[in-house]
Amino acid sequence: MRTRLLALIVKELLATFRDRKARAALTVPPFIQLFIFAFAATLEVTNVPIGIINDDWGAASVRLISRFERASAFSEIRRYSTLSEAQAAIDSQQVMAVLRVGQDFSRKLARRETPTVQVLLDGRKSNSAQLLNNYIGTIISQFSADERTGVPYAPQSEIVDRSWYNPNRDYREAMVPILIATLPMTIVLMVVGMSVAREQELGTFEQLLVSPLQPIEIIVGKAVPGLIIGLAQCTAMTLIVVFGFGIAVTGSVPVLFLGLTVFLIAIIGVGLFISSLATNQQQAMMGIMVCMMPTMLLSGFSSPVQNMPSWLQLFAVVNPLTHMLVIVRGVFLRDMPFWLVAERIWPMALTAIVTLSAAAWMFRRKVQ
Repeated sequence: MRTRLLALIVKELLATFRDRKARAALTVPPFIQLFIFAFAATLEVTNVPIGIINDDWGAASVRLISRFERASAFSEIRRYSTLSEAQAAIDSQQVMAVLRVGQDFSRKLARRETPTVQVLLDGRKSNSAQLLNNYIGTIISQFSADERTGVPYAPQSEIVDRSWYNPNRDYREAMVPILIATLPMTIVLMVVGMSVAREQELGTFEQLLVSPLQPIEIIVGKAVPGLIIGLAQCTAMTLIVVFGFGIAVTGSVPVLFLGLTVFLIAIIGVGLFISSLATNQQQAMMGIMVCMMPTMLLSGFSSPVQNMPSWLQLFAVVNPLTHMLVIVRGVFLRDMPFWLVAERIWPMALTAIVTLSAAAWMFRRKVQ
């Protein structure tokens, strides 16, 4: 049995890496995507040009505008004389926001009244516009507080915030580690999901079914190469994240890779189940793409699971990527203890058992 199984594993590895293009497709794209996500896919708002309409031109408004000119979040301050010019700039996406200072800004501030500042935002980029609005509001609030320094006012509350696990609120430290699980997942799904469909098109799958191999041996022989490829990519990406991007692992590396192993087995089970349903590579590819997008969206990769409707969160619970992202973030950022990791591992293990059993049952039906 061991010899037959080893021969099947070697055959699968040779079929996967049989030509140069296949090897390049498995190794080059994930690492290119790692750097693209690290530097391009960010929710932070930086280097954004904004516009300003200053109808006041008093000393206070000039000091306020200088605050924006010194802020690192804004790459350029563009001045407009009329509201129509500012609207045209937003329409053409030259700026994401326009700050309009009213004519009575300096006068109201001198009288210790509350001046108003209008902010026009480009709602087509809702998330970025919201973040930009928060930046602008923070600058204006701080300016108002500084202008009132030295004047007797009633004591005001002061908010002192502190971010645990990511003190500098660096988006890259929260974003890049989760790519260790996300990017290998796509490759493993492709490799495993296409394997059975490819053999069905070539006519070799029937020979495999009538061979002395049992359905469970076929499952293991198809799964092990995908697991080897997935763990190799996870290892390489972890080294790049740690030594290339300088993001330290605060938790246990063996615990991290235990979670990655169970996660990849669950993904392999999903890929084998899709492959057992398909009759050709085109159907397998369509099934993988249909599965991949909901998996990403329901995992908390781009938006928190807690923000989803309660009925949709039920689907997120059975999603292996949801649990793996919690493990990766926990091990990298906050030294997640093993007992908390175990709470996330068992749902992935259950998914692996169900999907692998379903794939073995489908193979057994084809034997009969």
